[in-house]
Amino acid sequence: MLPTIDLNLSMAVFSLVGGFAPALIWLWFWLREDDQKPEPKAIIAEAFVAGGLSVVLAFLIQRFLADWATRAQWTGFDYSNPSFSLSFLISSAGFIFIWAAVEEIVKLSAAYFTGFRSRNFDEPIDAMIYIITAAIGFAAVENTLFLLSTLLSGETSIFFILTGNLRFLGATVVHIVSSAIVGGMISLSFCSARLTKTTAIIIGLCTATLLHGAFNFLIITSSGSGMLKIFVTLWLLAIFIIYFFEKIKTVICRPKILKESI
Repeated sequence: MLPTIDLNLSMAVFSLVGGFAPALIWLWFWLREDDQKPEPKAIIAEAFVAGGLSVVLAFLIQRFLADWATRAQWTGFDYSNPSFSLSFLISSAGFIFIWAAVEEIVKLSAAYFTGFRSRNFDEPIDAMIYIITAAIGFAAVENTLFLLSTLLSGETSIFFILTGNLRFLGATVVHIVSSAIVGGMISLSFCSARLTKTTAIIIGLCTATLLHGAFNFLIITSSGSGMLKIFVTLWLLAIFIIYFFEKIKTVICRPKILKESI
């Protein structure tokens, strides 16, 4: 009994390190970018933890939708032989984007109930900082659970390392990029008379969902060189987000307008 307990504990520790270490590196990078007026560490920690806990909420919602889809007799998605028929788009592929939408909404909610409602939320770039932090927290917990399930399934340590790297290069980045898009749209709405907060959130969530869903779909249906193209494209988007982040930092908005915008 004791060796089994030790083995499970080791798996849990490896999974925690593999899931959280890359996420904390990403968090360090983005907080370092916000060097002009950094946010309080306590609020950052709250957003990170809320993002991690939102994985549970996303799972529960997705489980409810899956049960509903089963009762509604939606067809299953054949990963090995995907079809681009109308029925496929309405059922299985559509569900991939619904899954992505759920995750984007819960990440936004995590940022809203922590950083967005803080009195320290006083400049446009804060919207991106808080939602990116929540997204990294979400990715950390999701990656940890994914790696733990991989280890418990009996995969080799080499596979574990490769899987962890792919999650670092792919899943974590797509969470950051998609949430940054939502945060960026909210940031732009602060000082724009034409772009309202509601419109910005809708545009941001729709764009993020399309990106996130497309990534999931392409990862499922691609292999080899196709997989490489997906990661290259994703990293190009990440570079654009970094550039966009730097531009948002230069936007000046009166605090009164900012407070009324969120």
